[in-house]
Amino acid sequence: MDLPQLYAKYNELQKTDNIFVLDNFLDVSQWQMEEETAFDIGCGDGKFLFEYLIPKLPNNFAKFVACDCSEKMIEFARKKYYLPKVDFVKFDVSSDEIPEEFENTFNHIYSFYTLHWVRRQRKAFKNIFNMLKPGGDILLCFIAKSTIYDIYESLSKYQQWQQYSVKEYISPYHHLQDPENHLEKLLKKIGFEIKVCKLLQRSFLFPNMEVFTNTITAVNPIIPKLPPDEVKTYLQDFMAEVKSHRKVIFENLNNNNNNDTVREFHKIFVVVAKKPLDA
Repeated sequence: MDLPQLYAKYNELQKTDNIFVLDNFLDVSQWQMEEETAFDIGCGDGKFLFEYLIPKLPNNFAKFVACDCSEKMIEFARKKYYLPKVDFVKFDVSSDEIPEEFENTFNHIYSFYTLHWVRRQRKAFKNIFNMLKPGGDILLCFIAKSTIYDIYESLSKYQQWQQYSVKEYISPYHHLQDPENHLEKLLKKIGFEIKVCKLLQRSFLFPNMEVFTNTITAVNPIIPKLPPDEVKTYLQDFMAEVKSHRKVIFENLNNNNNNDTVREFHKIFVVVAKKPLDA
């Protein structure tokens, strides 16, 4: 995801799910009265952090560090948003090592719509655990399964697109029979005390085909790799797969124009967990 201007405009699906998680699960994350530190994994363009998450937190937090793997996203966020107590940094949460200043540092760690991109899940969660202070907690939301992943995989079988591997862009939980049990075991083995580990069914209704196409373009990992003259063909093939996919519902399809609405189905993980005080 390396198109910050487009993503900033077309991220209603992500925002809707993230707000749902904030409204229903943020209270489980226990902030104390004294100044505390927080970390956001995968801040993207910074909009959700500044316009939705921070306003719901105590205004006396000591420091908030927000990271993203994309230098373009970090540059975009730095230019658009500013608070003296917020730092934007380029950082991969699945790195072999974490910066010394991040170790045992944060009271709260958040991540919204990011961890499904991470292949090294065990390493990422171990780093998150090590970044927390004893007694610190996490609130995470990320995709487990999605119709869009099925379409990525269907497209990868087209001769023209076979050279573009999609395996690394599919959520590690997409093909698991029991993803909840798998994640719970992983978190417990690392040392987390689990408060919530739920797989929730979600869907989103795009108002028309143009919004749907632009949203897909903003997050599709293959498009930046394509020669510019092949992008249109790829999107045409993508939409052909969408229309043939049984789990995507089209309304007003008889007109086949930009008034068509598209409903996409997916499942998200919501995780709330704590690092034990004696860890």
